[in-house]
Amino acid sequence: MGKTKKIIIIGGGIGGAATALALNRAGFHISVYERAQELREVGAGIALWANATHVLNELGLLKDAVNLGCLTTNYQFNTQDGKELVNVSVDKFELPVIGIHRADLHKLLWSNYPGKFVLGQTFERFEQDGSLVRVYMKSGLQDEGDALIGADGLRSQVRAALFGENPPIYRNFTTWRGLTNYIPKAYIPGYIHEFLGRGKGFGFMLLGNNRIYWYAAAKAKEGQGDIKEGRKHELEVMFQDWKDVIPELIAATDEASIIKTDLYGRVPTRPWAKGNITLLGDAAHPMLPTLGQGACTALEDALVISKCLQGECDVVRAFEQYELQRGARVKSIVEQSLRSARMGELENPIAVGLRNQFMKLIESVIADSFKTCHSFRA
Repeated sequence: MGKTKKIIIIGGGIGGAATALALNRAGFHISVYERAQELREVGAGIALWANATHVLNELGLLKDAVNLGCLTTNYQFNTQDGKELVNVSVDKFELPVIGIHRADLHKLLWSNYPGKFVLGQTFERFEQDGSLVRVYMKSGLQDEGDALIGADGLRSQVRAALFGENPPIYRNFTTWRGLTNYIPKAYIPGYIHEFLGRGKGFGFMLLGNNRIYWYAAAKAKEGQGDIKEGRKHELEVMFQDWKDVIPELIAATDEASIIKTDLYGRVPTRPWAKGNITLLGDAAHPMLPTLGQGACTALEDALVISKCLQGECDVVRAFEQYELQRGARVKSIVEQSLRSARMGELENPIAVGLRNQFMKLIESVIADSFKTCHSFRA
């Protein structure tokens, strides 16, 4: 019986937290380093599809997640003036779909993790020394373990240290996300309502504690600042002639709780690993939010990497197995999310009309695509 392996994780977001918890429960020694000074996620919601609630079930946290969130049954696509295009049932699995605040999920994962995590530590570099890896933080702190997992997001410093600086690609969209206690009359319980327009989109869903989470996206140049009247006013003007529920939701949201983010991605490439160092979640395979699978695939990664490390004594081979098991699936989702975004880029009224008719015609194909993606069990 060999000594218990120590795994160092850089990044304490949802992927890093789930990985730490899964590996801790599997008996590994874990150290997590997070650059933020406090553990908190931005004020936004996510849908945990059945492929992700499976992971929470494996970790023994599904019941808690259901209590913190809101059960989701349907994904409805509409025109900008509210005519239904496609309505997909998403509750046909043995596991539920949950709308949850990112911060609630994050807190749930960390509150069940008893191991070591250190805040306010920014990764600087690593050294591989035989079967060991040594990490150095900008603060001067050092640590040593049998493996290193970079779960430090889109602009991963572990990725840069492994493969060189390679900036992500701007994907031509800016997004806004908001949270409000106002529940519009038009909301159908259990639904994600999404509206598609000309180079713009808007969607909303219910989270736990009776909060509506909404999101908007529009084609924009990279790095555009807010107009002087503020981002709320900009959105009110942008969506003033859309279905009335949309201006209602924007009006009901405090300016301070509207988050604006440019969307970036990467061409899916491998390898993710070099020896006893690998990447996870957005550090390995960032994707656009059009399929709602970013956090879900990070949760899958966490469970798979835990199983690979349990089943294989050699860390290098375990990381090779992890990448083999994950590579094709996440590449497919990254590419599909990009195709979906390109459909949203259409601005010509004729092209938008054709897209809408096409979506109606392929409703069963869209439903099958959801089913295929969500039926995966890590």
